[in-house]
Amino acid sequence: MTKQRSLTDSEIAFVKAMLRKGWRNDAIHYYFNRSDRLISSGRIAQIKAEKYGANVEEALPEELDAFLASWGDGSAERPPAPSPVDQRVLRAMFVRAGGGWKLIGGETDRAECKASFRLRPEDHFSKILRAVAGLANNRGGYILLGITDGSFQAEGLRDATFTNTDVGLINRALASSLDPVPHVTKASLDLGGRLVGVLYVEKHADAPVLAIKNVGQDIKEGGIYFRYVGETRLIKPGELRQIIAAREQRAIAEFGARVRRVASGKDATIDLDSGEVSGASGRFVIDKSLLASIQFVREGDFTQQKGSPALKLIGNVEPVSEAEKERTHVIRQHVTPDAVVRNFLLNEKIAEPLSYIHFQAFNQRRWMPIWFYINQTTQTASKIADDLRSSVATHPSSRDAVVRRIEGKDLAFRSASGKPGALAKQLIRGEISEPTTIEEDVVFAGAVQSLPDTVKNKDVETIRKILTACLDRAENDMKGSRRGMIYRAACRVDELLNAAKQIASESVATVGQPVAAKSSASTAMGEP
Repeated sequence: MTKQRSLTDSEIAFVKAMLRKGWRNDAIHYYFNRSDRLISSGRIAQIKAEKYGANVEEALPEELDAFLASWGDGSAERPPAPSPVDQRVLRAMFVRAGGGWKLIGGETDRAECKASFRLRPEDHFSKILRAVAGLANNRGGYILLGITDGSFQAEGLRDATFTNTDVGLINRALASSLDPVPHVTKASLDLGGRLVGVLYVEKHADAPVLAIKNVGQDIKEGGIYFRYVGETRLIKPGELRQIIAAREQRAIAEFGARVRRVASGKDATIDLDSGEVSGASGRFVIDKSLLASIQFVREGDFTQQKGSPALKLIGNVEPVSEAEKERTHVIRQHVTPDAVVRNFLLNEKIAEPLSYIHFQAFNQRRWMPIWFYINQTTQTASKIADDLRSSVATHPSSRDAVVRRIEGKDLAFRSASGKPGALAKQLIRGEISEPTTIEEDVVFAGAVQSLPDTVKNKDVETIRKILTACLDRAENDMKGSRRGMIYRAACRVDELLNAAKQIASESVATVGQPVAAKSSASTAMGEP
């Protein structure tokens, strides 16, 4: 009579999966030892040596994940699972054989072997690209470099190319060839002095990963590759249907979760006909003219349509009542470079000036008025600069340029000569004549850029109005450089007006200083 096992076949399968991941025996024992069924820690060692439950197949990674997620006492602290590229995990994939090391089980649907590694030229990397795409579309897994195909012996890499290759360069190669981009972790394993390179590929949550261009003879544009046991090839209809079905199931689950959040009042909804956004704490209205320009971007993924405009809500949104809803016009404006410059030139007060400041930090156009908007906020310039400096920017150079301008390290001032220089002297004397052609606008803008802080404030305001007409004429001009000249001139006017405001503030502060000084002197002399 066969002796009944103390562990079930499914439990042995989970133990084998944990061993494959490199878990310690005592950590595994923790999951299966119960008060009503005591298991010796030696039982785990027997399973590892294939002396117990040798015929039981290892559990799949997703089955192990489901077991761990639903396991026992949720309040108990569980031993942390090691990384997929932990040295213990990687070493457990090999066994000593014939004086060297050999990959256990050979190539599977989770392991592919390559003898060498080359990132350049591109066609030398095509086989690895294909393997990455195939693993990402299946269950994820390992690309092992320095392993002889067929014998699966660990011969090791011939040189240090893999070790010296930055993972950023590998990711860049993936991003230029595959979409969505798989996530890859780089590691190395020393087996008796022979270096094995490791690329661990995660299963992609938004599969299928497809090729976006031809690479060598192995990657064809539009191809969807899948890792089967022992080979990576174009996906078959059955596996593709499974990937699509899994995406549909996730979408349904996410939709159900969002509906529950809306029902509980945690999330708000937007009516695309009226522009009303409503939630448990109140509602607000987005102007109908903006609805068509709103782009909905998947959270965490900004590579769907590069350059597409998106409406971003910044700051506090005040809920409106039914009575107020009818008279509420614009909650947020769709910010553009023209809007930033034109609102300044027209001296229009903005509901959310911070959105105009942040826009400049994330836009590649450099010269736009900024002090006009800073002075409309309740924050100090240094606080705004600190916030921008700590933000993650799409164009860091644009953000840093804005910060330098706020800190006074960079100005729109630029000295002029020739016609602009001569005109600048007239403007300083208050002799202001309005240009009438685009060519004259360019000369006028160049002159304005060279104006010093000593220009009278009333003259600066006159120049401000003239630049509005210049901007109107530049709207239909195909040469962006002319519009850029006007933008920089507006930026210089913004600096001049802010400088005048600062001088006025300092003058007010200076008025009280003699009184305070006299008071101090009087106290020193003993006066009451």
